[in-house]
Amino acid sequence: MQRYLKILTIMIVLTPCSTTLFAATRYLVTNDENEAGNTATIYSIRQGGQLTLIATIPIPANGVNGAFFAGEQKSILRSKTENCLFLGDAIGQDLVPPGDVAAIDMNTLTLVGTFPGSPQDSGLLSGVGLAESSSAKFLFASYTASKTLATYVQMPGCKLQFVSEISAIGLHNGVVDGMRVTPDSKTLVVAYGDGSIGSYHINSKTGALSLVSRRVTQDDEDGVDITADGKWAIFGDAAVHSTVSVAPIRADGSLGVLKNYAVGKGESAQNVWLSPDETLLYVGDNFSGTISAAPFNKLTGVVDSAHSCTSPVLSGFNSAWVSLGTVGGGPTGSGSPLYVAEEGDIASIGIVNVTKPCTLTEAKGSPVSDPNSSLLVTIGEDPPRAF
Repeated sequence: MQRYLKILTIMIVLTPCSTTLFAATRYLVTNDENEAGNTATIYSIRQGGQLTLIATIPIPANGVNGAFFAGEQKSILRSKTENCLFLGDAIGQDLVPPGDVAAIDMNTLTLVGTFPGSPQDSGLLSGVGLAESSSAKFLFASYTASKTLATYVQMPGCKLQFVSEISAIGLHNGVVDGMRVTPDSKTLVVAYGDGSIGSYHINSKTGALSLVSRRVTQDDEDGVDITADGKWAIFGDAAVHSTVSVAPIRADGSLGVLKNYAVGKGESAQNVWLSPDETLLYVGDNFSGTISAAPFNKLTGVVDSAHSCTSPVLSGFNSAWVSLGTVGGGPTGSGSPLYVAEEGDIASIGIVNVTKPCTLTEAKGSPVSDPNSSLLVTIGEDPPRAF
């Protein structure tokens, strides 16, 4: 079921890689989701993973101040071909629709502009989620209040052009919570958060979306990740105990039968993120204030529940926070260190170290304050994981 609660969300994000396409400086960026004028806060990532706040970028639009902890809060997306970063705004300036996608030039750390959807588009239910084709040709935005999926074409200079959209509703009237594009850029896989999942075909020329299929699931799937070869879709489940679901992605883009796996000892794993080497699967335990992980076999799609692990309760849980959420990580190996957005009385970013085979510990100096947000739910790292 959809949760219309203003609750804490964590997002673990990608630790960056070195490549000639990317700037030498690595950044962590927040979508502060402020209702009275949004901002993006930018930190440089120092050696050892420590953070230094270096810039605050005002955005002439508005966020949704706190939201439920589902996959659509992954509303920061780094372009894979240009040095651009995109983030979703729930509603336009002065609370007038539509919502938009803001673009930041990461070379200059400046706002390029905001690019609205159609006049009806709004993310005031629970934010605006983003997904990008692997070719970086198309960008997709989930406007949760209007229950629409918009297609943008990526243009030079970090600009976007809105081209089309469709209605996107689950089998039980849910909205798109989490979504991700397959590496071949042919299919958009989604979770509706209402006990159903689905997939959409992507027109290779126009980016237009068309429904492939939807299916009922055992749990309320929210977060989505996909293996680098596009064979397996992984979903975070809104279950009492932390579980994930894995389904094969068929050649026609439809999803096969899901298999459920327990991960760690936490409660309610709404969000999932696969390590860059695809050996560890991370989940954010929304109700227990912990992060869990389990070994993953990328060839078979099997999660090794017996050898999973869970972090200690993160700093501040049950005093500043209500729950924890969205998961991500770094560009190589295990993705360590992980960064987590902590929504609470004092918004902040946690830092979590990973030691193989499966140990998660909160780093010294964690968390780091975000003075520009009161209910921080979304962070992202520049550059991102490769897939």
